[in-house]
Amino acid sequence: MAEQTVPAQDKNSHASALDTLKGAIQHDTVREFRRRVFSNVNDLESLRDWLATPDATGLQRGMVLWALGRHNEAVPLLEHDKSNPAIADCLAKSYLALDRKDDAETVLKEKNSDPAQGSTFLEILEVKADVAKMKKVLDGLESKLSPATAKYWRGRIHEMSREVEPAIACYDEALKLDPNHRLALFRLAVNVDLRGEDEEARELYERALMIPPVNVACVINLGILYEDMGNYRRAMQCFDLALNADPQNRRARMYRRDAASALNMYYDEDQERREDKKNRLLRTPINDFELSVRSRNCLAKMNIRTLGDLVKKTEPELLSYKNFGETSLQEIKEILRNKGLRLGMQPEELMSGSIGEPADETVELGEETPDPKDPDPSKRPITELDLSVRCRRIVELLKIKTIGDLTSRTESELLACPNFGQTSLNEIKTKLDELGLALRA
Repeated sequence: MAEQTVPAQDKNSHASALDTLKGAIQHDTVREFRRRVFSNVNDLESLRDWLATPDATGLQRGMVLWALGRHNEAVPLLEHDKSNPAIADCLAKSYLALDRKDDAETVLKEKNSDPAQGSTFLEILEVKADVAKMKKVLDGLESKLSPATAKYWRGRIHEMSREVEPAIACYDEALKLDPNHRLALFRLAVNVDLRGEDEEARELYERALMIPPVNVACVINLGILYEDMGNYRRAMQCFDLALNADPQNRRARMYRRDAASALNMYYDEDQERREDKKNRLLRTPINDFELSVRSRNCLAKMNIRTLGDLVKKTEPELLSYKNFGETSLQEIKEILRNKGLRLGMQPEELMSGSIGEPADETVELGEETPDPKDPDPSKRPITELDLSVRCRRIVELLKIKTIGDLTSRTESELLACPNFGQTSLNEIKTKLDELGLALRA
């Protein structure tokens, strides 16, 4: 096989990363090396190619393998130089990645005086879930750590103690001190994500990913968030990025497979919305309707609690009940008719997605039926905008049926909705601008 020629720019790329390792290796050296390794995808690929060359030997090879997450291969090479505090710190991280926690702790000879080793020791205790020891170590090490890192670890201890609000406050303070603190950004994103604040979590995850090297857990979480939002293409991009950084990551591979399946699956979103609406309608309590006292009491005694219970009954069944007469029957039939329902419905009818539309609801509300062919775009259905899942949730919440309904809203009204952020607002404004429309000033 002919030797593969590496393009000149790739040679320069990996050379610039490896050049940082030529002198004395200190903690700053390692940080700069990792930054250069992950400066862009081409640099990363060129280093992987370099590993296949005869020059890829010794400590440089070990450091590249370590940076690429190939810890099994990196450990034997790094062990030769473990007397160097910076190399020992790298070796400890490799041990930790291989679940060799005791080996990781043993190699950190200067963990009580060296801030970098001390922070790695806190990571080991974090994996061991030894919160009490983490507190003790941090108390002794705090003055040696950067203020942002000290705040981060204080927040992590709160979080592991299930003290969520103090943890979030610490992460916020860490980010005020250092807006690019990767770990604080990631843990804050995780906690915001768990509280259901999807938009803020997405922005925090993306901020964390702008700071190399790639945090695989961070990019997987972001992919899951995009998948939950129905954006399967972006989700797959995230999982691809995770696999690029860690090709053996089983979680990323599994989630990517699921996202690909969802993307290829036939999905009738309108049908799902009709099903949701039908089910909500059938679960509506009878007490939500203005019935006479006689009708209400009779239905309660028959154990009819919801519209779903009621439509299964026939007229003769209702009329056979004591004190239930023709007047009550007509009252109930009118309510059901307005909801697109009737008495005596069969199970197969209830399974149908076509029920639940009142015959005269549009007329009663004075609404115009959206017309997708109307030359006036404001009279077309809101579905014409092809909005993202998050934006569609908001227009459903606000009962917006037409594009004109949307343009009658202000930016403030939309931003006041839960989980609706500036990104979603910009999406709507862009879609309206394409039609020559805008939100109300």
